[in-house]
Amino acid sequence: MDDIRDYVKERYARAIKSTSSCCGSGGCCGAAGRTDILNMTKGNYDGATLGKTPEGMAGQSFGCGNPLTEARIHPGETVLDLGSGAGLDLFLASEATGPFGKVIGLDMTDEMLETAAKNLNGLDNVTLVKGYIEDMPLESGTVDVIISNCVINLSPDKEKVLKEAFRVLRPGGRFCVSDTVFVRPVTDRAVKNLAAWSGCISGALQETEYAGLLKEAGFEEVEIRRTKVFDIPDALAAFAFPDLDEEERREIGGALASALIFAKKPSVEPIEGRDLFIRTAVPEDVPAIAALLEENGLSPLGVAASPENFLVLEQNGIAAVAGMEIQGDAGLLRSLAVRLKDRKKGFGERMTYAIIDRGREQGVRTVYLLTETAERFFGRAGFTAARREDIPAPLMQSSALDRVCPQGSTVMKKTIPREEN
Repeated sequence: MDDIRDYVKERYARAIKSTSSCCGSGGCCGAAGRTDILNMTKGNYDGATLGKTPEGMAGQSFGCGNPLTEARIHPGETVLDLGSGAGLDLFLASEATGPFGKVIGLDMTDEMLETAAKNLNGLDNVTLVKGYIEDMPLESGTVDVIISNCVINLSPDKEKVLKEAFRVLRPGGRFCVSDTVFVRPVTDRAVKNLAAWSGCISGALQETEYAGLLKEAGFEEVEIRRTKVFDIPDALAAFAFPDLDEEERREIGGALASALIFAKKPSVEPIEGRDLFIRTAVPEDVPAIAALLEENGLSPLGVAASPENFLVLEQNGIAAVAGMEIQGDAGLLRSLAVRLKDRKKGFGERMTYAIIDRGREQGVRTVYLLTETAERFFGRAGFTAARREDIPAPLMQSSALDRVCPQGSTVMKKTIPREEN
């Protein structure tokens, strides 16, 4: 394994110094001076995308695809790039996850890490880590999304890489990488001839083998989607591969592809009281609640004065909050917010029902709310359209929302049947 690692390190170090591709001829793993038979780096990113990146970064990309097109990174998520190179995908992931997210670049080559550090200078949400993808120096269950670009094929122990990827992902975490694959079996002799033209090929797996290793590692929803199939014309194949006979050259044509490879770590439904806790807020929670509301673009007005009006969901800190101000038998639901990295876990729905249940215990029969963006979400929770004047005046007068919610906000209400009491 060390011999292979040393070989790859040397080639990629040489490539970044000369900015020549490892996935095309004339580069770190190719044969210099030949016609470009298998240049996998061309056309992976559109001009608009590359136009946003630091000068020169586009020419330092040695990948075979663009995993960012389908990774669907959400604001606040933690993203890990395996074999992050000079940092192009790190830069794009940094933009996608935003200031409240985190991007980790893992690479074993000093020259790549040094180049990435220069390219990404000033991006506070990016961390560069030296290490091996077969033994990731990260804690288990700390990553939301793993991306990679034509790197896993180079590993001498792909099974271990995929098991490590599974380990560091959180439940429900996503695996979305670009890599080279064979779409059908080919002979060792054919592989060696192809590898002479492109260093991204010698370790490529068959699609079925790749999918099988992902499933063995524990992943579900595995999908391999070809993005480029490399079909080499007969005349060009005869020139490029003179050692192969006609049948072997036909075998090569269309056998190799770049692909997007998707998988998901199974979700685990959190159990309240064991994995997460919902409780009434206390004054010590106010700074965390205010930060969470501001992260979601909501005002913290009124929180410090009456923290007892709020519930918080704890999971590795305060992950969600919801409040209700009560006057008589009417309640105003406010400040429902979920930590950005914890979205799509059902926390918003859980907190909505929790705060309504607490209101019911305190005699609330009608719950009102104002929203600018979440009508569909609250509609699924049983709220219907209402008018602003429907909200009892004492409730509006006592509530901070009368000062922070625009007049154009949608008003909704939900009646709590007495039989639910």
